[in-house]
Amino acid sequence: MRPDAEAHRKAVKHLAPACFARFACAAGSCPHSCCRAGWEIIPDEESLTRYQSLPGPVGERIRAGIVPGAEPLLRQDAARSCVLLDPDGLCCVQRSFGHEALCRVCREYPRFHREFGGLTEHGISLSCPEAYGLAVSAPPAWCEWEDDAPPVPNELDPEQYLRLRRGRALALSLLEREELPLGRRLFLLRQLAAELQRAPTRRLQRDCGLRLRRRATLPRGRLRPGDKEVPADFGKLARQFLRLEILSPAWKDALGRFAAMADAGKLPGEKMSPARSEACARWLWYSLFKYWMDALDDGALLGRVDRSIWMLLLGAEMDLAMPEEGPFLQCLSREMEHCEENLSVLLQLCRANPLWAAPSSKKRQKKPRKIRKKY
Repeated sequence: MRPDAEAHRKAVKHLAPACFARFACAAGSCPHSCCRAGWEIIPDEESLTRYQSLPGPVGERIRAGIVPGAEPLLRQDAARSCVLLDPDGLCCVQRSFGHEALCRVCREYPRFHREFGGLTEHGISLSCPEAYGLAVSAPPAWCEWEDDAPPVPNELDPEQYLRLRRGRALALSLLEREELPLGRRLFLLRQLAAELQRAPTRRLQRDCGLRLRRRATLPRGRLRPGDKEVPADFGKLARQFLRLEILSPAWKDALGRFAAMADAGKLPGEKMSPARSEACARWLWYSLFKYWMDALDDGALLGRVDRSIWMLLLGAEMDLAMPEEGPFLQCLSREMEHCEENLSVLLQLCRANPLWAAPSSKKRQKKPRKIRKKY
């Protein structure tokens, strides 16, 4: 390649939350190890090939720990823990052959990556306790860098892509506004998503207000902006989640007890502390960073925002009702983030039963004034 061509070659930009670079696995000291989460792990072909030649008893143990099939899986024991896990909570593959010997899923978790041509986004999944702690303990920040890798070709609609990126930037900046009550931020966030989905060709303004209607339809008894963020029927909300695939018996038990408390009217009914409200806003920030751009695939931005808000409201209220068992937002992340079926079912529920009524785009017709005649 000619020097001048090398100088003008486009570099790939990388964008990630600052906690991405700070993450370090807690390994054996992790309170909720991913190796015990019950997730089905499908090793990549390169790792499977490498495992066939690993020597010694550990190599034999690894090969015995793979369930053969069209999609080979790592075997689990009766407690749904990976059979390659040693009693001290460390993986025998990593202990014997190093971190690079792990299959791609185990090596990357909880990190995720998504490519948009000349931009690659990186993040961490809040299903990991260590990642969750990093995310909710400090205000979000960005880190950016570039490399010389060639851009990945894609078939994205550039106009829709840029619009969604700008909309997400507005949404994330809105969630960072600590001077607004959490309920108000959630309401404005939902209005923003409704505006983007209802009128995709309109030009975005550069303030978080957008075209938010002052007389927009308020939540139907579920959320009072500026007051306490509670849906009216938490029992019904909890039962929606009980219909999904459940990985942990403890989560199923907690959901059932919470639904019973809600039905009996025994929820505490107290406001969240300011610190807890900000932790919830940061959890939602990371959830939207991860899932917002998925609307490029099907246009269901509004449903994805509602899905994250449903999870936020349920987890926050469960933390208030059963504080000794939380954090339930992290439990929800473990149950939902890596199960495409759960995410899809909940998305369809949210699209069919929106958390808020969408503002009407029709102008109100003024009623004719009655004119009284004086005789």
